[in-house]
Amino acid sequence: MYPMKEETYIWDKGYKRPTEENRIYTFVSSCIESAANQLGCKASDVYRRMENVGLVSDYLIPCYNVLHTESRSNVTADVIETLLYWEKKKGVKQ
Repeated sequence: MYPMKEETYIWDKGYKRPTEENRIYTFVSSCIESAANQLGCKASDVYRRMENVGLVSDYLIPCYNVLHTESRSNVTADVIETLLYWEKKKGVKQ
């Protein structure tokens, strides 16, 4: 086996860790995509629905520290269940 060159490691050559904000928005994007795949619709439609009831700003972002530790399937199921509940609570018809 050949040894790797130093420059192949991510901590070399000026690698910068993503900021907390970047990690949160990447997580939010993945939640939207996963929910859309599960619901069989476009991510833009799911995003619109989430924004309509405040799910992104009032749930996904504030609860990031807890949610991102869960499995993708659990988070997706939770996001969809919460979306449907909040839509029903606010009288939004889909």
